Amino acid sequence: MKLKTKRNPEVGGDRESPWIVLCPGKPTEAPIGTPPERKPMMKRLVNYDAMAQHTGTWLRGYDWNIYGCGTYRVPESETHAQALLKRFMERLQRKLHAPVSFFAAMERRYSGCGDSPIPVHWHFLAASVSSEAMAPMAETLWQELFGNAKIDPYDRNRDAAFYVCKLVSHPNGLIITGNLDQMNYHGPSDLLAAAQANPYVPAHLKDRVSGQYLVIR
Repeated sequence: MKLKTKRNPEVGGDRESPWIVLCPGKPTEAPIGTPPERKPMMKRLVNYDAMAQHTGTWLRGYDWNIYGCGTYRVPESETHAQALLKRFMERLQRKLHAPVSFFAAMERRYSGCGDSPIPVHWHFLAASVSSEAMAPMAETLWQELFGNAKIDPYDRNRDAAFYVCKLVSHPNGLIITGNLDQMNYHGPSDLLAAAQANPYVPAHLKDRVSGQYLVIR
């Protein structure tokens, strides 16, 4: 007896075979073929930086208002870029009529915030007691003064606090801070204890305060 077949409507769900058999005299449908073996997700070799992890944990303890990346229309020297970053924060303070606290990290490698890349650029976190519309105000100000910028409201549930300090222990990283003493700190007082409780930190590296290590994730 020749068996009739039809396309399995459940492909993509629990069943893997694209065909089912219509068996005469039987109300049930049986899948043809064996579902392919599900392979485990491939793990990756990644870099773990102990100092960056601790610094990110510390930064996450502050109530930031904005996170941004800013570049320049023309290449700037590192010394001039530092002066321009401080000028930007001073101008932002005047617009807000209030002090601005900030943590800024210079990177000496190419980025363009989605536009033409340029070598020296900044990633920064900033906050002010007068924070209404701070993100669009800061983005417009940077673009008027220097070049490309992408500045968004800070979301503490995302990783901006860790990303901004990713080069804190690297020769290509340079940090500038301002007015941090005017912010309230809500983070852990013991960063090593925080690392012990953090499942992201590899078990054999929870007591390290510096150094870069290759780990499998």
